[in-house]
Amino acid sequence: MKDRLIVFSGLANTPGMPELPGSHASGTAAFLTARKARRSEVDLHVGVSLDQRYAAAIAGATPLASLQLGCEGGGSFGACDIGFACAYHRSISWSSPTTPLPKLTSPRLAFDVILAGDDPGASATARAARRAARRSVLDVVLADVHDLEGDLGAADRVRLDAYLAGVRELERQVDAPAGLGACTAASPPDEPADFLAHVDMMTELMVLALTCDRTRAISFMLGNAASNRAFPFLGVEGGHHDLSHHAGDAVKIAGLRKVDAWQAAQFARLLQRLADTPDGDGDLLRSTIVLLGSDVGDGNAHTHRDMPVLLAGGDDLWGGGRHLVYETGTPLARLYVSILQALGLPDDSFGEDGDGPLPGLRLGA
Repeated sequence: MKDRLIVFSGLANTPGMPELPGSHASGTAAFLTARKARRSEVDLHVGVSLDQRYAAAIAGATPLASLQLGCEGGGSFGACDIGFACAYHRSISWSSPTTPLPKLTSPRLAFDVILAGDDPGASATARAARRAARRSVLDVVLADVHDLEGDLGAADRVRLDAYLAGVRELERQVDAPAGLGACTAASPPDEPADFLAHVDMMTELMVLALTCDRTRAISFMLGNAASNRAFPFLGVEGGHHDLSHHAGDAVKIAGLRKVDAWQAAQFARLLQRLADTPDGDGDLLRSTIVLLGSDVGDGNAHTHRDMPVLLAGGDDLWGGGRHLVYETGTPLARLYVSILQALGLPDDSFGEDGDGPLPGLRLGA
């Protein structure tokens, strides 16, 4: 995949740096928005994310405006990082500055949302049962929200409405008609037995959604901000977040490198699956732009400089096999301007500091 990748050095996501501690929440909120998150447990405000800017521009082109997936769940309210709401920790997709879009972590529910419960051989009763099962998951979310309402004042209820807007969009996706045409699929997947199976299933679901043209905007979070997931299958001791705060410890650094390498391998697997899928005169990777990144540049120091960013696919736009080195501090948001323009949007700015596209990225530009 090296010849279909671009590696960047020098890019910074300065809006992700908070004035006080809380770098993981602020960095995650700023990852696709390039805007500073408001420090609050209920008064959410950041910005529209890159994927949602594109989704809004092509609204109606596909049955699902966008798809949000992940391997770790959790609600949006309460504090998850020194005064920052959990929404900042657990969402990278924002349809408005105040509306985080909840992610699906259940492969079975995600499958049903993607294919809208389509099964040509199923009876009307069976389809209704599947829809009811999907709604039962959402009912749990809404029940948690309603439990909060009694403790909220009028102003906080207004803010809660912004969160509910994201849940209602998920409800709309659950009830969306199939309209799949020739795109068919096997039976829904079982719930994963372990983390490795979970990641594999989510990878296949992303490929399925793009292959069937159910959506053209997908975000995926392998873990929430500051995830301390353990990786015993790599022979590594300690959680990921603990390893990232290695303080120079050689054993922790070695463990972190193993985790980083494994995560990169999962990205490579997604790219290979896209490359193996025919699409028009080429393959699905050629017609897809895939971005990989993180909430911080250096987990040990909590910096937001020299962000780890990879860009894949979109071969005709910018080629691959390149390492682009920019002046330290070049805004990451300028990459997002380049992506939006490559997708046909007229945007010449994005976020707080994305003034114009990155020079030298697009072929012939």
